[in-house]
Amino acid sequence: MDNRFLFIGGDRRIIYAARSIAQRRTVHALGLSDEFTAPAGRYGAVVLPLPATTDGRLINAPLSQHPLPLTLIAEYAAEGATVLSGGAHPELQRICTENGLRLCNYFADEALTLKNAALTAEAAISLLIQSTEYSLTGARILISGGGRIAMLTARLLRMFGSDVTVCARNPEQRMRAHLEYVKAADITEITALCSGMDIFINTAPATLFGEEQFRRMKAGALFMELASRTPEAERRLADKYGVQHIMAGGLPGKLSPKTAGEAIAQVILAEV
Repeated sequence: MDNRFLFIGGDRRIIYAARSIAQRRTVHALGLSDEFTAPAGRYGAVVLPLPATTDGRLINAPLSQHPLPLTLIAEYAAEGATVLSGGAHPELQRICTENGLRLCNYFADEALTLKNAALTAEAAISLLIQSTEYSLTGARILISGGGRIAMLTARLLRMFGSDVTVCARNPEQRMRAHLEYVKAADITEITALCSGMDIFINTAPATLFGEEQFRRMKAGALFMELASRTPEAERRLADKYGVQHIMAGGLPGKLSPKTAGEAIAQVILAEV
C-alpha cells in the first residue's frame, strides 16, 4: 500500500503536523499550504483537520481558497487506506464505510485531548487579558460546562486570584470544581448568577444563554465562546445589551499551533 500522507484542509496547527510528519514520510497537501506538493494519485493515509467538518458536506479548510467537499476523501484514498480525522461525523463515517476505508479519530486519544484542553485554557487566559478592561485578580467569572477545558481554565483563573464559579449539569463535574477550590453551581442556576458576573466563558457545545440571561448581564461584561460553535443569536443579544462578545473556538490553532500540531503528528504516526 502507498504509505504517503495526504493532508486535506486544516489550520496552522495542521501545517505544523504535516511538517513534523514530513520529516519521516512523504507528505502532500490540498487546501493547506503551498509549501507541500499538490496531490497526485491515491494515498495510504489521508489526514483531515480538527474538526474534520462542521456541516457534513465540506472539509474544514480555513486556509483554502476553494471549498473542499468531503467526497474528496474517496477520490484520493487508496484501497483500504486509513483516514485520520479530528473528531467524528456520520457523513464521514458513511463515506469511509462505503469505500472500504479505515476511519481513525485521532482526537479520541486522551493524551491529545488533555493537551488540547491545556492549550485552550492557556490561550483563553491570554485572550482575556488582552480583551478586557478588568483585571483577572478579583474578577467574578462564570464558566459554563464542566469538561476538561472548563476545569483547566478554572484552575488557571484561580491562580490569578479570580472569583470563579463553574456551572455544570453533572454532580461529578461540580465536585471536581470544588476540588479545584472554585465555586460550583447547577446549570439551572445560570440565570440567577448572571447579574453578578464580570466575565462569562462558555465551554459547553449547547445554547445556555438566551434573552433572559443576557438581559441580566451588566453592561460592559465580557462573554467568551470557547466551544466550536457559531451562535449568531448570542452575538446579537450581546450587542443588544452592551456585552462584549468574543468568538474563541479553536484557540490552539491560532495561538499555539506549533505545539498543538506536533502533538497531533505524534498521535497520527502512532496510528499508521
